[in-house]
Amino acid sequence: MCYQTDVWQIISKEEYKMIWDKIYDDFAFQPSIDASIKPFDFKIPFDIYDLKKSMVDWDNEDIYKIIINIFVECMVEDEYMYALDWQHSCYRYNPRIRNLKDNPTFIHDENYLGGGYNAYFPEFYPNGDYFFFVAKDFSWGYLTHPWQNKIWVYGDSLIPCLRKYSKQIGLVHSSQ
Repeated sequence: MCYQTDVWQIISKEEYKMIWDKIYDDFAFQPSIDASIKPFDFKIPFDIYDLKKSMVDWDNEDIYKIIINIFVECMVEDEYMYALDWQHSCYRYNPRIRNLKDNPTFIHDENYLGGGYNAYFPEFYPNGDYFFFVAKDFSWGYLTHPWQNKIWVYGDSLIPCLRKYSKQIGLVHSSQ
């Protein structure tokens, strides 16, 4: 088993393609700026949390700690999960590691003008893009929608865990 020594690592182009192909295929992902378009078609049980009705204080660091702890609980023995930012850098993410990187982090890459680019780690709140946090085997996930202001949660381990903490976080379950 290979353990990460850093909280996140940018994934390769090959892994990026494999992950997004799976998301498009398994969840019928339909990204759109039209908030009326159904973004996912799950064939498994899922929950939706409506952030317009929620009372989450996203400036409260304790909310992030609770969500991170939920991910760690669901990961069991996995050494990483995926943190995905649609059409941007995507990551292998180990929420057990608490030493944070700067956000954004400058990535040195001579293929870019200026010798690199800024990588922005996804947020738990959809602040303008689709952010997904999924298990490395895709058995559970936390998927956000920027225009609908909703979070979709699927997976036998993540659904009950997030339900357990939803009131403490301030999330309101949607009737879908």
